[in-house]
Amino acid sequence: MKDYMLGPTKERNPPWILNFYDAYLDEGDRKAFTRNLRLGTQDIGNSIQDGLGVYGGDIVAKLKKDYQGYKKDEVFVKILGKSGDDKSGRDKEFGEVKALKAVGLYVDSGMAPVGRGGKEAAVIIMKKPADGVLLPIEDTIQYKNALSKEKDKMIASAKPIIRKQVVDWAVTKGLLHVDFHVDNLLFGGTETAAGISLNLPVSQVHILGFSYPGIFKVEKGVTEQQVEDWFDLQWEACMVGYFSLHVKEEDEIEKKKGEEAQ
Repeated sequence: MKDYMLGPTKERNPPWILNFYDAYLDEGDRKAFTRNLRLGTQDIGNSIQDGLGVYGGDIVAKLKKDYQGYKKDEVFVKILGKSGDDKSGRDKEFGEVKALKAVGLYVDSGMAPVGRGGKEAAVIIMKKPADGVLLPIEDTIQYKNALSKEKDKMIASAKPIIRKQVVDWAVTKGLLHVDFHVDNLLFGGTETAAGISLNLPVSQVHILGFSYPGIFKVEKGVTEQQVEDWFDLQWEACMVGYFSLHVKEEDEIEKKKGEEAQ
């Protein structure tokens, strides 16, 4: 799986990238979901992302009430796709709690009857990365109305912002986020009568997912330059499918125009 996420080359898979983050759990980390939280389905607001992550099917949503000293608009609730107390395969969930603690976004975790159909589910309460409206770029007015090449430019403008976050976490926290695909990014926006408007120029982007297989431990002493050089290659790999899809869309549009002109 490591080669799947990072590729086989030493440039994208260098020795300073160690094992998956959840391989470094201790006894305390494995107690992340032993408590029952005072949450019910009535406390869960609109979803930010539904079915987040190929490996989890998680839901990230707003809360309808304040929580442990935090205003309701200062936190997100993440309902993990695996429900109940089955410990097999739960290391990725314990690892996510550990990662959120490392980057300062953790608030609380435990079990609550807030899964699909009101089933018991593992839940993480996390701080919003920033104030204001944060949402997937696909939900903004500008993105929905843009041509493919314009969409690509919007996404590309997020690169230096994400690079800064990833490099800082690696160097100061020993944590490397490697899975910065479009669905893992939240952009700053503004509510308008017509919908959510993307704040332009793009200056606020945050990574949301912190679970296996996207989080690794890194060697102590890794430098900013090492991580920056790696990041450029990983960004290209993460975005190649996204950009190639838009190139294909543009080609199909041009082909259709040519056929109509004949």
